[in-house]
Amino acid sequence: MPAHGEYIMLMLPEIIIALTGVLVLLTDLFLAEKLKSALAPLALVGIFAALVSLIFIIPNAGETLGGRFAVNPVTTWFKIFFLLGGAFTIAMVWNSNSHERISSGGEFFTILLFTQMGMMFLISARELITLYISLELSTIPLFALAAWKQGDLQSGEAGLKYVVFGALASALLLYGLGVLYGTTGHFELAVIRDNINSTPALWLAAALIIAGIGFKLTLTPFHMWAADVYQGAPTPVTAYLSVASKAAGLAFMFQLLLGVFGNQLSDWKWLFALLATATMTLGNLVAIVQHNIKRFMAFSSISQAGNLILGFLGPYPEGMAAMLFYMLVFVFTNMAVFGVIIFYSDMTGRVEIAEYRGLARTNPLIALTMTLALFGLAGIPPLAGFVGKFFLFSIAAKAGLHWLVAVAALNSTISLYYYLRIVRAMYIEPPDEKSYRLQVSPIMQATLLIASFGVVFLGIIPFLYDVIQKSTSHWMTIFSAM
Repeated sequence: MPAHGEYIMLMLPEIIIALTGVLVLLTDLFLAEKLKSALAPLALVGIFAALVSLIFIIPNAGETLGGRFAVNPVTTWFKIFFLLGGAFTIAMVWNSNSHERISSGGEFFTILLFTQMGMMFLISARELITLYISLELSTIPLFALAAWKQGDLQSGEAGLKYVVFGALASALLLYGLGVLYGTTGHFELAVIRDNINSTPALWLAAALIIAGIGFKLTLTPFHMWAADVYQGAPTPVTAYLSVASKAAGLAFMFQLLLGVFGNQLSDWKWLFALLATATMTLGNLVAIVQHNIKRFMAFSSISQAGNLILGFLGPYPEGMAAMLFYMLVFVFTNMAVFGVIIFYSDMTGRVEIAEYRGLARTNPLIALTMTLALFGLAGIPPLAGFVGKFFLFSIAAKAGLHWLVAVAALNSTISLYYYLRIVRAMYIEPPDEKSYRLQVSPIMQATLLIASFGVVFLGIIPFLYDVIQKSTSHWMTIFSAM
């Protein structure tokens, strides 16, 4: 436990993000219109300050708010994911807007920063009320961001569908948490775990909670919202949804499935195996027939969620480390893809896969970035996706589900086919007469370079998985002993 003077340090990243959000909004009110370009750099400075405090300042572990807020290596990794997703998104919005008519004023950045704060509180929460409030703080602002394009009917439809499905998921989740509280009489996650019994009420609570979390993670059959929302939302928001929202869903799953239902997970491995199989297969098969690049990425993201939950099949430290590593890989690969999509659609207004033809001839480095990221998602060695999938498939093999490893490998082969559709359009098909060399701004160059570096670096430095495993194994031992 930290000393009294260190309590404030445990919440320093959240405090920095909250203050940055308020500062951005106030700055937007008082700055002249020509100085509004300073808002994005200000938001980025706040995120990087939070990252620095997270990595170098905060003690390794501790609790505050009467045990309702905890910091440990697991929470630190998740907060890194959230902050990286936010930083990439803000950099993309800073460099965007000509075709999508996104108002990049203080309101946009403030809402984005407050969703970050909600996600960071979510992974540190240690009781049901704080956990649910944090989830809503991270989710409700996303409804507004999905409908951010003014006067765009498709964006408005995306926001409305997101609200409807989000409300349904929240209702299921809240009902499940209510049943969980009713069966134990406690709000604290650790106490609930100690008092939990295998009863029909427990199974009902678990089913409702998994359905609610499935919405966030886009697990089949709770994925119905994804394609329409991904297509209709502003592309930077779609990029943020694909990464940060999925990381928030995984964080909530960690909190409840590992922190509460950990002792029952070995009995549920067939449930997760079937969920993973259905999610991977549906995402991959439907992605094959997509023509719009954003709908395509929606089903790609669904299939990746199927890979992600393989980590719940195996022993705690290995499974947790594999999921955390894959989530880190997913941040860089998905942001690299969406960085290219944002750049290309912003410069040309083109959003169809067929319209990427000839991009390698007009902008070879942009096409190379897209190729690296797509091959990373497909799991081609030596890129990061291959290493991440290898660790997750190993968890399924250790759980004795060799047929699931075969299904996952087959789905990876299918995914390579549809990712190659884009590569083929960029490198083999000739550009049309209206194609020309596109000017890439320094900000976008830096964003794509960082994302591409992450895709390659995480593939050739697999020992980072061991670092994650060592940093999380102690906390999973504590979970197991509860």
